[in-house]
Amino acid sequence: MIIHKIYNNNVVLSEEKDQEVILMGKGLAFGKKVGEELAGSLIEKRYFLSQESHQLFVDLPAELMELADKVISFAKAKHELSLKDKAFISLADHMHGVEQRVQDGFFMKNFLMWDIKRFFPKEYEVGLYANELLSTYLGQELPDDEAGFMALTIVNSGLQQNSTNAHSLTQLMEEIMTIVKYSLETPLEETDIYVQRFITHLKFFCERVLTDKGQMELEDNEMFELLKVKYPQAYSTTEKIATHLKQTRDYQVSEDEQLYLTIHLSRMKRG
Repeated sequence: MIIHKIYNNNVVLSEEKDQEVILMGKGLAFGKKVGEELAGSLIEKRYFLSQESHQLFVDLPAELMELADKVISFAKAKHELSLKDKAFISLADHMHGVEQRVQDGFFMKNFLMWDIKRFFPKEYEVGLYANELLSTYLGQELPDDEAGFMALTIVNSGLQQNSTNAHSLTQLMEEIMTIVKYSLETPLEETDIYVQRFITHLKFFCERVLTDKGQMELEDNEMFELLKVKYPQAYSTTEKIATHLKQTRDYQVSEDEQLYLTIHLSRMKRG
């Protein structure tokens, strides 16, 4: 592989399969020049760049790329998060933006902090780790708000649809959880396994709502009819969610989706 750009001894830009790629490895570019061949045995990490992300990496400090790589490695090792190359690209770019804002003495308040901690605890822990690394690099302690923003960056990179963003996803999840809280009239303990499973289901459900990617209707709704009778409060809550989404997002919740929502809600409303 040919070196297209050298960021430092450990980070270079090259090309593989007609696509630009960031290559990392200890001493990868030591004693090398642009245009020379790389020793494949020294390559430890590969991050492929899209055409849109090329410009982001033109002036990006190699140190921030290495920090982003550490964070991605932490996320995969500690929480087994399945992250694509987009996560590395987005996080490195976000860190660069934080560095520029710090230089300008500008910090932003993260109004979604409570929801981020509740809905995306693993990503938030990754954000805290990223915040710690970046604070050390900048020589200035950053507020936890920045950890929240970096957590959203990680969440964003894992969403299936480009038209969905983590901010909208978190906001919609909070709207639905508020309906659930007051309709079920039961404490929603975050340590409860059934609440955790509902939140996981809710994330994918809300992503479908935001991308307007509905589900097929049930061919046999016998089970659904039985659930309505057996778990009236859970189904009533599902109806309220469906009404809210129709009024605010013009989204028609299918019977298939109502079925699974009711099942999850019935498990949280026990005793």
